[in-house]
Amino acid sequence: MAYVLAGRTSKEIARALYLSDLTVRKHRENILRKLGLKSTVQLQALAIPVSNGDGAAG
Repeated sequence: MAYVLAGRTSKEIARALYLSDLTVRKHRENILRKLGLKSTVQLQALAIPVSNGDGAAG
């Protein structure tokens, strides 16, 4: 999730984690679907208010 929030592409994430680009894209798609979002930008906007930067929520 940190890679997605940092704005990394699926290809960049796949290379960093030694996964297939398709695997990363599918996981990203599933996360968005389960949260009812249409884009990664919406996911990033959702994550910003709940994180204070030190890894703790709130």
